[in-house]
Amino acid sequence: MKKVAVFAIDYQNDFCDISPNDLPQKNANPMYSPALPVNGAVEDVKRFTAWAKQNLSKIQRFYFTQDSHHRFDIAHPSWWQDKDGNIVSPFTLITSADITSGKYIPRMNYKHSFSYVKSLEDQGEFPHFIWPEHCIMGTWGHNFHDEINSLIAEINLSGNWPNIITKGSNPYTEHFGAFRANIPMAQDPSTSLDFNLINALMSMDEVIIVGEARSHCVANSLRQLVQEAPSLAPKLVIFEDCMSDVPNLPADFYVGVQKIYDDAKAQGVRIETTTSYKF
Repeated sequence: MKKVAVFAIDYQNDFCDISPNDLPQKNANPMYSPALPVNGAVEDVKRFTAWAKQNLSKIQRFYFTQDSHHRFDIAHPSWWQDKDGNIVSPFTLITSADITSGKYIPRMNYKHSFSYVKSLEDQGEFPHFIWPEHCIMGTWGHNFHDEINSLIAEINLSGNWPNIITKGSNPYTEHFGAFRANIPMAQDPSTSLDFNLINALMSMDEVIIVGEARSHCVANSLRQLVQEAPSLAPKLVIFEDCMSDVPNLPADFYVGVQKIYDDAKAQGVRIETTTSYKF
């Protein structure tokens, strides 16, 4: 029997478009409301967990990543202010030219903040985008969706243990991809390329990738794997019916995202669905 691993990315409450009627206290408390819901995420989670539970005995390893942030983070609004001293709004794009001109100003560590945004541009990473505060460690939004907790319980009952991987807790750099921060920091090994994790995946015959959002953390994880371990590409399988895009971004952004998937496919990555995949 071939060795199959599942790599599930950021199936957390803050990314799930949970109906208000299904929220704790029926959304009476803003603490129990998704901060950055991805349209379609709940259905993605349900498809994935139903498939995984049905095929539990055929999957040797499970990996679940958790986006994990502090409130004061370089990609959250409170880190930045505009030229009039106002905290910037979520979904603001900030370029190095904006910082140089004074359009947007970091409220702390100007030198690092400018260098970070410039490095993103120079190294071809996603541009610097300000997000609503999300996946704050210790909050409901940081927790896995209930369907994932149910799956983890079944994995445990089967005598197996999932691998839980946290990412993003260094407030000075973003960590979209699961394998390294967007811009690693030499003084923090947790932001560097995770060779042990990549080697663990290399030992498998196939690695199925699912998660949220297709346009961001899944795309960056896929790109990191293909760039850093190209020999792993033919072992990778993307379940396209278990992920969705962050909505309402510029059209050219989605073109760039699609290129990540097209390039990966050209290197041998397979695109499947829960219904088309065969063990």
